[in-house]
Amino acid sequence: MEDMITAKKSKYRLSPSKIVFIIVMLVVPLANFAIFTVYANLGGLVLSFKQIRDGKEVFVFFENFQRFFRLFGSQNYGRIIGTSFAWLPVVLCVMFPITVFMCFFLYKKVPLSRLIIVILFIPNIIPAAVMSEFYRRLWDTGGGAFQSGIMVKLFAFITGGREINWLITEGYANWALFVYTIWFGFGLYSLFIWGAMSRIPEEVPESAQLDGAGLMTELFNITIPFIWPTLSIAIVMYVLTPFTLYMQPLMLAENGRYGTTTIALLIINEIKRPDPYYAAAIKILVSCISFPLALLLQKGLSKLFTGVEI
Repeated sequence: MEDMITAKKSKYRLSPSKIVFIIVMLVVPLANFAIFTVYANLGGLVLSFKQIRDGKEVFVFFENFQRFFRLFGSQNYGRIIGTSFAWLPVVLCVMFPITVFMCFFLYKKVPLSRLIIVILFIPNIIPAAVMSEFYRRLWDTGGGAFQSGIMVKLFAFITGGREINWLITEGYANWALFVYTIWFGFGLYSLFIWGAMSRIPEEVPESAQLDGAGLMTELFNITIPFIWPTLSIAIVMYVLTPFTLYMQPLMLAENGRYGTTTIALLIINEIKRPDPYYAAAIKILVSCISFPLALLLQKGLSKLFTGVEI
């Protein structure tokens, strides 16, 4: 009996080299979590209850939160919230279905499928500033290098209206940003979803095909249940887009001009001012909605399909 206990202890005993390896592997993620999650969020929570008075930081309790509601109408916060949530149907009802269908047909081994995946992922490798400048020039009719205004001509032809640079026109700018996001936004999630599909055992779809299942039956009854954990995470991230999106209006619409400011960009702009305490309060208000929403949504989505071990 003692020999068995000794054998079990030796089995689970870690050598010094393994202990060092584990520590080294955990240092970076733990440090990242401590600094950017714990410190940043707890620090923001404390700042949201403070203000500068007579050159000193003092607690003002809920004054920063009250300020948000006082300025709600005069600062067009309602419009900013509306603009932010206008992104939800774009990413969830347009980008997400297109991405899933596209990945499915690539997964079905269409010619050059791997090359297509690489091409779709390239915009995520190229710096966002470069992609934004390229897209901006497609709308610019200045006549310089790459300033062809091809997007202006294209949408004027489609709509039958006059030629307008949508990026700098109130009422059109958000639509131009939607086009940019749909056009260049497939890569990252496409890679994850296609990778999850590629892990499905070949015997499963082959058996379904022998039973007479078509492509759509295979997609909805086999593929989606198999990759549901990956899809559910993507859905949660898409639903959180109204709370997190800021890059497009920042880089393409001159820092949120022309009615393109989002909630996240509002917070960033408030941080740049000498009053980060107000920005922290807005961040806490947003977190009180986005964090529970993400948890509830993930819990609800996990109940739609039973997890499949591959």
